[in-house]
Amino acid sequence: MASVLLVITPISWILLHQPQNDPADASVPMVTRTDDTYITPSTKAAVATPSARVTVTPTATPTATPSATPTNTPSATPTNSPTDTPTDTPTDSPTKVPTGTPTSGPPPTSTKPTAHPTSPGRTITTTTKPTPTTPPPTTTPPPVDGRMQPNEKQLFDLIDNARVNNGCASLKQDPSLTGGARSTADSRATSGSGMNSSSDSQAGAGGDKMTAQQAYNKLMSSSSSSSTVLNCGLTTLGVGFGTAQRCTIPIIIGCLGSTDRNAWVAKFS
Repeated sequence: MASVLLVITPISWILLHQPQNDPADASVPMVTRTDDTYITPSTKAAVATPSARVTVTPTATPTATPSATPTNTPSATPTNSPTDTPTDTPTDSPTKVPTGTPTSGPPPTSTKPTAHPTSPGRTITTTTKPTPTTPPPTTTPPPVDGRMQPNEKQLFDLIDNARVNNGCASLKQDPSLTGGARSTADSRATSGSGMNSSSDSQAGAGGDKMTAQQAYNKLMSSSSSSSTVLNCGLTTLGVGFGTAQRCTIPIIIGCLGSTDRNAWVAKFS
């Protein structure tokens, strides 16, 4: 047992104190033990067996690698840029723009000719043509309405045409004359008296169911009535018409038959 310990103890000590081999550096002398007592230096690199090969991996990054941005990097735009660039705009340009007409010197003249050139000894006169003015529109006054009914207006036109053909001026209508002529015609139609009568300013005619044409013929057939109708001194006319029932067969208790009795009156002024 003692001899075994004597053999194992030196070997263990050698294994524990054996230096680390660096396969990358073959120039470092290696020491090989030949026995328990002496160590002979050798320049031959020790080669480990494949099973005992140990790969040494660097456990830390080189400390020389910069850990931060280089401190000598410019931190701002260089301040030594050329400063000889002009900082002010030229001040020799006009500082104010003329805001009005020059106060001195002759006034500016226009290059556009203001008049036609004239030859020596010749005078050109220009005349301004007056602007035509539009005359105000002429409004024709509306014709006077005599307020006559269609059958009354029919007799009015017959009388007026006869007067114009006789050389008289056209008659004017008058509502007041129409009203007076109509009132007289109603009274004559009701009473039956004065149906065919005339005066200097009025002419009348009447009969059973007498039309305007029949009344005109009756007026023109009477000398007294026609002289009034064709009097050119009379300028205004109104025609009235009236009608009423007339009994044709009277009896003690009433009337067996009736008809229309019409009266026509032409009133002049």
